[in-house]
Amino acid sequence: MEINKKILGYMPVHYGVEYIKEAIQSIAPFVDKIMVFYTSNPSFGHGTNHTCPDSGEELKRIALDASEKVNWVVVAPGNEGAHRGLIYDYATGYDGILTIDSDEVFEQEDLPHALDLCFKTDKRYIGFGGYINFWKSFNYACYDGYTPIRFINLHNTGGNGVVPVRVYHFSTAQRDEIMQYKLLVHGHKDEIRPGWYEDVYKAWTPGNNFNDLHLVAHGIWNATPFNKELLPECLKNHANFGKEVIERSQ
Repeated sequence: MEINKKILGYMPVHYGVEYIKEAIQSIAPFVDKIMVFYTSNPSFGHGTNHTCPDSGEELKRIALDASEKVNWVVVAPGNEGAHRGLIYDYATGYDGILTIDSDEVFEQEDLPHALDLCFKTDKRYIGFGGYINFWKSFNYACYDGYTPIRFINLHNTGGNGVVPVRVYHFSTAQRDEIMQYKLLVHGHKDEIRPGWYEDVYKAWTPGNNFNDLHLVAHGIWNATPFNKELLPECLKNHANFGKEVIERSQ
C-alpha cells in the first residue's frame, strides 16, 4: 500500500541506546525525514544528580547510522510537553507527524494500513492500539488498554482516534542500569508503587511468575509467554533476543 502523503517522523531522546537503532529503522521506510531531539537532561518532570548511562555521543552515532533520514538536534526543553512540541517547528509542508520513542519498534507489516487509516480519519490525534509490553525479556509480555498518541494528522483540527498497530515496547526489557536510572527521572515518579523495583521488578523470575506487575497501576499487567519467533528479523538479531532475563548489556 502506497501512502502519497508527506510524513515527518520524530523521536524525543534522553536515553535509549539498546533499541534506538531498531526504532528508527522501523519507521524510516514510511517517512520523509526523522527529527531526533536529544536532551542531555531529563525532560520528564524530575531531575537527578546521577549521570545518564547512555551518552549523547553514542546515541547520536547509532541514530545517524540507522538511517540517512535522521536529523540530530540538541535541545534543552523544560518538560516533556515542550520536548515533544518542538516537532511543530519543523512540520510546515507535511501532511502528518509520526512519533516513536526510543524503546518502541513498530511492526512494519502493520504501518501502511495504519497510516492509511490515519489520513482517512477526521481526527487529528491518533493513538496506536496494539502495544506488546515486553517484561524482562523477549519471552514474556504484558498487555493493557493504553493507546498513546503516535500520529498527528495535520489536516484535521481536533479529536482523538485509534488505529491498530503492533508496537514492540521494551520499557521494562532493558538492562538494570537503565531501569534504575529511569525510576529517578520517570514522569510518574511520584506515583510509582513503593518498593516496585526490588519487590516486583527484581523479584519476578520466569520460575516465580506472579501477577500485578505494572509500575504505577494495580491489576493490569501480568506477564504472559510470548513467541519471540514472531518478531521481525531486526529484533531476532538483537543482543537481548536470547536472554532469559535482561540484566546487563552483554
